[in-house]
Amino acid sequence: MSVVVPKWRFTQAMVEDAPDTKGVYVLWADGVPLAVGHARGGVDTIRSRLLAHLAHGEAAGLGPVTHYSWEICRDPLRREAQVAAALELRLRDRTAGAKPDAEPAPADRPAVAVSKWSARESS
Repeated sequence: MSVVVPKWRFTQAMVEDAPDTKGVYVLWADGVPLAVGHARGGVDTIRSRLLAHLAHGEAAGLGPVTHYSWEICRDPLRREAQVAAALELRLRDRTAGAKPDAEPAPADRPAVAVSKWSARESS
């Protein structure tokens, strides 16, 4: 399974050129994936998510993000789980109170990559 490429520098100017549509994205520290996230469309876009991450900076606990990549797709939740698996990022259940080592999320509940900071905690 392919993983989103190429990577762009994680700067204001580059993020402002990110797609204004739904899809998935990965935040990187050089060549190391830190987190994967999704945007469902409408006002929740790849660009809006990346701008939120950029605004939070290292205060969010993710560490120094140097690059990002993105992919436009029909089903961002499903593709997010596929990308996380391809990047060998641990998954956690999105339900309230779930622990990172909980049972895998059922197919009707999406899972998200776990790092020091979850990509979905940016909004």
